[in-house]
Amino acid sequence: MMIQKIRSFEKYENFIGELARDPLYSDPHFTFDKENLYGSLERQDEFTFAVLENEEPQGIFVWLVLPNDQYIEMIIGFTKKEEAFSEMLSYMERKYQGFNMDFVFNPLNPAISRTLKMKGASFDPEQQKMMQNGIVPSVSTDQIELLSEKWTKQYCDLHNKDTYWTAERILSDKNNFRVLLAVKEGLVQGYLDITCGHEMNEIYDLFVKPESIRQGYELALLAKAIELNSPHQMMVVVDVDANLEIELFTAAGFNRLEGQNSITASYRVKTI
Repeated sequence: MMIQKIRSFEKYENFIGELARDPLYSDPHFTFDKENLYGSLERQDEFTFAVLENEEPQGIFVWLVLPNDQYIEMIIGFTKKEEAFSEMLSYMERKYQGFNMDFVFNPLNPAISRTLKMKGASFDPEQQKMMQNGIVPSVSTDQIELLSEKWTKQYCDLHNKDTYWTAERILSDKNNFRVLLAVKEGLVQGYLDITCGHEMNEIYDLFVKPESIRQGYELALLAKAIELNSPHQMMVVVDVDANLEIELFTAAGFNRLEGQNSITASYRVKTI
């Protein structure tokens, strides 16, 4: 098999269409927004490859590569063949030794999941996308504020540390993120991180202190985020078995997007 960098998708359209229509091999990012594939040729830090056998495509992959962070994420994974995915992985491993790799893919795809299991990758729970296209909750948002310097230390102290998008990374990318805080009597009770400035904005993290759960902060944070996000769309990714989270987002007018479930696997590339 041969790996070739893609500069045009014209001769791959039949292959893309065939896999996109197959529930086993469709790609959740492509199903959600075809620009996750077609726009990759124009975006900085993204690289798109075809795996060919006898000049016929056996796989198409889009990778986000962040050298300064030693981080790689597979954005698109179109393939039916384990051999094609293994060939692509071997190429990336040779080129990016010591990097952390994340793979977001269709959980039904056996070619990708089996290969990653053999690599010893760790797997997160299956997730589903939900889009806010229902009724906005009518709740008070008087205790919800935008992040300001006054609250930065409390926000950072409270923030989830076990994530790529830590508080520090969010703060360093203020043009792409909006942070909302639930504040009571001078204390931050919770926060919501969401992208901003796009047609579709995504909630990255919603957290409320354990002692403040079920006091209405979660729904108030979502209601304020929806208000500030208008007229743009909003989505979130949740674990399929996270019943309480699903109930919360459903109450805020979010509905499940069918056929877009995904799973994330990860491992660190060995240094040779």
